[in-house]
Amino acid sequence: MARPVRRAQRRTEILDAAITLIETHDVAELRLADVADELGLTANAVRYYFKDMDQLLSELAQRSDTRFYDDRLEAVERLDDARAQLALTIATGLPAGPEDAEWRAIWRAVLAAGFELDNRPDVQHIYHRQVDLYAQILTGGADSGAFTLHSPARDVAMTLMSMEDYFGYRIVARDPALDRKTALRLMRSYAELATGATLPSA
Repeated sequence: MARPVRRAQRRTEILDAAITLIETHDVAELRLADVADELGLTANAVRYYFKDMDQLLSELAQRSDTRFYDDRLEAVERLDDARAQLALTIATGLPAGPEDAEWRAIWRAVLAAGFELDNRPDVQHIYHRQVDLYAQILTGGADSGAFTLHSPARDVAMTLMSMEDYFGYRIVARDPALDRKTALRLMRSYAELATGATLPSA
C-alpha cells in the first residue's frame, strides 16, 4: 500500500494532469483512461485514487477551497487593516489572466456539476465559504470603524463574490472587453461605494 505522503503526491499529480487535459478536451468526454495516458499509468492505477471522473472533477472543484479560501484567509489574517484585507481578497480572487489554467479547470469542473446544486453540497459550499470570508472582513471593518456599510455585510459579500465569479469567467473565456484590470477596477469601485472607504492598492 502506498504511503500517505506518496498517495497525496499521486493524487496531486492526477489532478494536475486533469487540468492539463481539460485545456484541450471537452470535460464531458474526458475519461479516467485519458488522465492515465497523460501520466503513463493504467486506468486502474488512477481508479485506485478516483473511482470515476465525477469524483475526480469534484475533487478538482474542491481545489478552489485551497486557492480561494484557505490561502486567502491565511493572507488576510496577516493584515490588521480591513481595507487592506478587502483589497487583497478582491485581487487574489480573480484569475491572473486568460491563461490561468487552474482557474479555468476549476470552473469547468464546477460547471460540470450542472444546475442541481441542491444535490451537490460538495460544490455548493465553495461559493458560500468564500462569501463568508468576504462577510467576515466586512463585518470586522464595520466593527472597527474602517467601513460604513450601506447594506448588510452578507449582501455586499454575495455581490462581491458573484462579481468575482462572473468577471473571472469572462477573463478566462477571453472576453476582449473584460480583462483582469477592468474587473479589478469594477470590483474595487463597488466595494468602495458599499463600504464608504478608499481601498489601498493590493
